[in-house]
Amino acid sequence: MTLLKFDEVKKTWKEISKDNKTKISPNFELEIYKKLFDRFHPGSYYYYIFNVLEAKMEFVSPEVTNIIGYKPDDFSPDLVIHNIHPEDQDRFVQYEQKVTDFFTQLPPNKILNYKVHYDYRIRCANNCYKWILQQVSTIQSSENGGVIRVLGVHTDISLLKTDHKPLGLSFIGLDGESSYYNVLSPNNNSTIYCSLTKREKEVLALLSVGKSSIEIADELFISKQTVATHRKNIIRKLDAKSFAELLRFALEFDLINK
Repeated sequence: MTLLKFDEVKKTWKEISKDNKTKISPNFELEIYKKLFDRFHPGSYYYYIFNVLEAKMEFVSPEVTNIIGYKPDDFSPDLVIHNIHPEDQDRFVQYEQKVTDFFTQLPPNKILNYKVHYDYRIRCANNCYKWILQQVSTIQSSENGGVIRVLGVHTDISLLKTDHKPLGLSFIGLDGESSYYNVLSPNNNSTIYCSLTKREKEVLALLSVGKSSIEIADELFISKQTVATHRKNIIRKLDAKSFAELLRFALEFDLINK
């Protein structure tokens, strides 16, 4: 396995920020951000404010020392990346890229309405590993929808991870937005996806961007009844219970922009 490089992940973070030119003030009112903590599960945790464009921590709470042994001033994106368990590194990169894909296609007015949720193992200062649940919510964005700053919470869930199986990547909707669970997961869904025909994949991609059956029929030059048949086959093969689950598969296999 190749060593996870900080510069590679930094490029992903710069992409999600859309190389924002917004003037960034170093002064923050942390009391405002503390109001966001009801978005996160309680437990043994520390929190931080991450400047996405500059790829640097602007604040780290003192609890980080009690949980993973590092001082707040030493806790940085570089430290996190270089201490992720080797078996979790590729998944971390994959999840972060999918996070970028998700947020770059959201309307600017919805950037603040989603929380990102997944976990991985991090090496502590004493060289032991702990399972960390990472939950991140955007707290500042630009007019064009670039993510400027995020509030992150790392919760120690080591005692809960008796099976050592990682969680999938989920986008939790806030303020009434839909949630998308396990958009990417350690389980391999490729076999399920490959069971779809080429036409079914085309219909799924159009469904995921909100096209109606009539619109899909017109675009693919097929009848509305044929679209209905494809929809039934897609739902059956994917065992989807809702539109959100169909969108999850579309996101996972990068169908939305194709």
